[in-house]
Amino acid sequence: MENQKNNITKGELMEELIRNYFINSGYFVIRGVKFRYENNDITDVDLYLYGRSSSITRQRINVDIKNKKSPQAFERILWANGVRELLNFDSCIVATTDQRPVVHKFGQLHNTIILDGAFLSKLRSNSHPDRLSEEELTQRFAKNKSYKTFGNKDWRYIYEESKSRLLSELDFSGFNAALSYIAYFVEKIITDPQKREDSTRLLYLITSHLLITIDFILKDVAFLDIAEREKKLSNGFKFGNLGKDGVDKIISIAVQISGNRSANSFLKSLEGVPIDILKDFFSKNENTKNLFNWARDFEKMGFNEILINPENIDSPLKGVISLLLDFLSVERKKFFMSFQVSSQTELPLNEQSELRNTNKSDDVK
Repeated sequence: MENQKNNITKGELMEELIRNYFINSGYFVIRGVKFRYENNDITDVDLYLYGRSSSITRQRINVDIKNKKSPQAFERILWANGVRELLNFDSCIVATTDQRPVVHKFGQLHNTIILDGAFLSKLRSNSHPDRLSEEELTQRFAKNKSYKTFGNKDWRYIYEESKSRLLSELDFSGFNAALSYIAYFVEKIITDPQKREDSTRLLYLITSHLLITIDFILKDVAFLDIAEREKKLSNGFKFGNLGKDGVDKIISIAVQISGNRSANSFLKSLEGVPIDILKDFFSKNENTKNLFNWARDFEKMGFNEILINPENIDSPLKGVISLLLDFLSVERKKFFMSFQVSSQTELPLNEQSELRNTNKSDDVK
């Protein structure tokens, strides 16, 4: 990976190389994640590492990277520990050009792994020439806009928002948000040939986020029997983080406020959601044990320099996309056939209209 090729700074290049190192080490890795609180950007996490050690253990690690002549290593160690504690992560890492032994000593004192200048100088072997950089990818996404569904934001914003949820919303709320993003980009893939490549990359990337989210959720139900696990998942997919009891309380309040609506009318709106499709898939052990690796595969495809069409991907990954299509009530044939249509050919207007009504998304002009 050449700096000139990607037109990125020295610091950005170092972040790419370290990301590739941790990808090669078996982690799921996200670069440049904004930590947000109530629509306020608090800080950036240079790298977010997610690892799966067993069916009940997960690792979440924040990495701080400074490739400067004056790296301020002690300050970065304190900052990285503050972020780790704030996000309730398992550990933190500081990558610094500083090679002084005292930095390692201070890092050990504060449970911080130090990647020093000697380590960083060996990272050239972690170049992935067939992989786009974060900057190349986000520049592509920034050229497209959502005029209604996401408040006139560009697609880079949607991607960044999905990444941010991995820091603090590895729960049913984060899962449902990822589903809404996926529904939007599935529609764009089918109805907008000019943006199909970017839409497909975002489908891959946000699907990887969704799989990491459900993998983290499942660690807490791994030892439950199948019936209890299915019940937990069913309630989560249908009622979100509040669960059935929490939603019942909200409905009770809503009934009192509305005056003319019964609790049953509120519950009916939830009955139409085909959550059994998700529950059946994510409760099976043969699927849950593969979620982490599937997430890594989808992330890799999202960044691949030459886009791999969904009709040509491995069968298990194709199965995950098919699951999502079924949940969204989108015909599999319509989706996969769209990649056989010329980039200059639109679907018939009546089919576009039908899909928009199904997914309740907006047009991108």
